Amino acid sequence: MSDSPHVVIAGSGRVGNRVAEQFADRGRTVTVIDPDPDAVEAVDHEHINVRQGDATKPSVLREVLSDATEVVGALTDKEDTNLVVCMAAKEFGSNVRTVARIEDRAGDEYNEYVDEVYFPERASVRAAVNALTGSDVRTLEEVTGDLEILDIRVGYGAPAAGKVVSEVLPEGSVVIAETDGHVAVQHSTTLVEGRRYLIAADRDVVSEVIRQCTGDPGRT
Repeated sequence: MSDSPHVVIAGSGRVGNRVAEQFADRGRTVTVIDPDPDAVEAVDHEHINVRQGDATKPSVLREVLSDATEVVGALTDKEDTNLVVCMAAKEFGSNVRTVARIEDRAGDEYNEYVDEVYFPERASVRAAVNALTGSDVRTLEEVTGDLEILDIRVGYGAPAAGKVVSEVLPEGSVVIAETDGHVAVQHSTTLVEGRRYLIAADRDVVSEVIRQCTGDPGRT
């Protein structure tokens, strides 16, 4: 396994597969767990690690979790399975972020057991990616196609911090504005540590934009 931050997805259905692909596109090390051999076969094995098995079993979770694992997303179509996976992941790694897919409209109460709840009926797949990501990097959900609009915080000590936009961000990306101040950004603007910016980026450079702004390889 590489040294990049690691994300584990339980469930390789439509939601799980698409979420895994987006994280892989951003340079993350991704592992998908599913007991169904046909579902496992459908996963893009070239860019995503696959473990056939039941994610609720301690032996399976222990095998895939590592010191690099930052988040576990339980995205199967069974709420009880998702809750068990998230609670077990916390037992093996207290610093691991957990996200559970919940169909119940009253499912907000499950926040007592997991870090965040994802409701597929209320949100898009990109909302699931955002739920697993946390707050520093968010993809605006209404954007379609290969272009992503990121709401991203420039980290303290990140490569882009204190640098001019034109000198640090890759071709294929444009800083649109400061998120909070509604201030238009020019190529000559200096990116300030701790501030959030809206950045439009082609999918093939999203990983580099995130690296420059957060300082962590593959950080999402």
